[in-house]
Amino acid sequence: MIKRISRIAMILSALVGVTLPCVSAAQLAQELIDAAKKEGEVMFYGAITINSSKAIGDAFEKKYGIKLRHWRGDATELINRALAEARSGKPAFDVTLGNEVVMTTLDEKQLFAVFDPPAAQGYPKQFRDPDNRMTPWRVLPYGINYNHQILKAPDAPKAWEELLEPKWKGRFGMANPGLHVTTLQFVLNLEKLLGPKWLAVVEGWAKQEPRLGRSLADTIQPLTAGEVPVAIGYIKDKFQYPGPIEYVRMNRYLASLSFVAINRQAPHGNAARLFTDFFLGPQAQRIFGELGEYVFHPEVEHRFKKDVRDDQVIVMRLPNNEELRAWSKKLREMFR
Repeated sequence: MIKRISRIAMILSALVGVTLPCVSAAQLAQELIDAAKKEGEVMFYGAITINSSKAIGDAFEKKYGIKLRHWRGDATELINRALAEARSGKPAFDVTLGNEVVMTTLDEKQLFAVFDPPAAQGYPKQFRDPDNRMTPWRVLPYGINYNHQILKAPDAPKAWEELLEPKWKGRFGMANPGLHVTTLQFVLNLEKLLGPKWLAVVEGWAKQEPRLGRSLADTIQPLTAGEVPVAIGYIKDKFQYPGPIEYVRMNRYLASLSFVAINRQAPHGNAARLFTDFFLGPQAQRIFGELGEYVFHPEVEHRFKKDVRDDQVIVMRLPNNEELRAWSKKLREMFR
C-alpha cells in the first residue's frame, strides 16, 4: 500500500453526521440489493471515459435495475468539487475513484466509509488499504504517446531526454504540472528513472514550449488532430480515444494506482456499496480490460500483457502536502 500522508485528527465540522457502517462480505446479501433498488440510483465521480462509464452503467442497470449517474472531472476538479460539497454539508457523490493524490487528499478529510468488497478478495494485497477505506483496481502507466499518421515508430522519441532535442520544440503536449496534480506527481517521480538529472530535464521541457493543457484529456485533441505529433500521457490513451494514437515501448514506466471508495455520507449508501462491489467484480473489470485499462482482477485479461510486464511498472510515490504546495508554485512559474 502506498505511504499515506498523516490524516487530520479532527473531522471537519461540516462533515459531522450519520456515517455508513462497516460492512463485511457476509453482509452483502439480498437485503442490501433490495435496499439499493429502493434508492434507485448511484452517483459516481471519476475520471474514466464516457464510453467506460456507459458500458459499466448499462451492465449495472441491466443486472440490478439501478441507474448510474456519472460526473467526470480530472484529479484537480474532483478534489475541489468533493471538498466543496463537504464544506457545504451537502455531499452529492456516492462513489468516487481517483489516484493516490486524489484519494489521500479526500481521505485526510475523513470522507470515506469503511468497506471490504467481497469482489476484491483476490486483488494484490500489497496495494490494499489496511483500513478498507479504498480499494485499488488499476494501474496507470505514464508514457510517450505519438500520432502514428505523422510519425513512424522509429522517428518517435524513445526516452524522456529526447524531448529536449531542438526538433521537438513546440511539438509535444502535456498537462501543466503546476496545475494538474497527477502530472506534478509524475514529474517529481522522474528521479526514479533519470536520477539526479531529472530536474534539468523537466526545466528543459519547459524551455521547449510544449502545448500545455489543464488536464491529460486536454492533450488528446491536439495529438489526434496532428497539431502536435507527441504527447506525454497515459499509454492507455491508445485504446480509449478514437484517432491515430500509439505509445512508445519503454523499459520502465512510472505509474499511479487508481482506487475506488464510498462516501461516508453517501446519499444512496446501499446502492453505493452494491455498485462498488459490482465495479470491482469480473464483469465490470472485464469491460475495463477490453477498453484498455491495466486492471488488477485476477480473472481479467488486459491489453498490455503482450508488451508491458508488471516488473516494468514503477509505482509513483505520493508527495506530501508540503511538496505539493512548494512544487506546484515552482512548476507554475516554470511552465508559463
